[in-house]
Amino acid sequence: MLQLYRSDQRGRKTVPEKFNTFGIASKQLNSGDDPEPFKKYGWIRTITAHIHVKAPCEQFIYDTTHYLSFTTDKAQAMVYLAGSAKRSFVHCNRDEAEAYLFTLNINPTEMSLLQKGVYRYTFFCNYLRREADPKFSGFLQSLISCDICSNYPGYTHQLLLIDASTYLEDLSTEYPEAYANANRDSEWLVMPADPVIGPNAKGFQSRIPIADFWNVSFFRYL
Repeated sequence: MLQLYRSDQRGRKTVPEKFNTFGIASKQLNSGDDPEPFKKYGWIRTITAHIHVKAPCEQFIYDTTHYLSFTTDKAQAMVYLAGSAKRSFVHCNRDEAEAYLFTLNINPTEMSLLQKGVYRYTFFCNYLRREADPKFSGFLQSLISCDICSNYPGYTHQLLLIDASTYLEDLSTEYPEAYANANRDSEWLVMPADPVIGPNAKGFQSRIPIADFWNVSFFRYL
């Protein structure tokens, strides 16, 4: 089983505290300011800019792409959970949570190889798995559902999975910093590959919907 880990903190643009309604959200909720940066900059540039931010242009690309950074190294994810201040933390319940560890559990046999280091993974969402949220009750709970499957029942969701170090291996001399960072962090980039729906919609969705293949653990800082 391929296990990918991502740490996040409450109050960030990725709103991890809303996992029970949004799922796992990128910083480009609602597709952000640029729904299709890949057409403008190309895949290689958006990937390397996300892994190694070295100039204002790369920072802009980083801020306008839909990638979610994960790692196969749980210990590395916990380093990022501690943050730059290296705060100590302990497990807690959901109501006390200040930090979150998301874990994807993916069967490699269900991944389709697209090119070196790049895979497609398909799955079904499962909003019945959503725990009751105290902010919602009765009729409002029934409104929290997948926006795609509400219109297209039985829709098969897709993720793009990028093993960053493998993908950049043949580009290591051209992008040495990004390649080094990818190796250091055992980094994988995960991007929702479902289309945005609606009139004049463009680009991809910006969140991984609630599904059976991922879960979340809760932590508070000491």
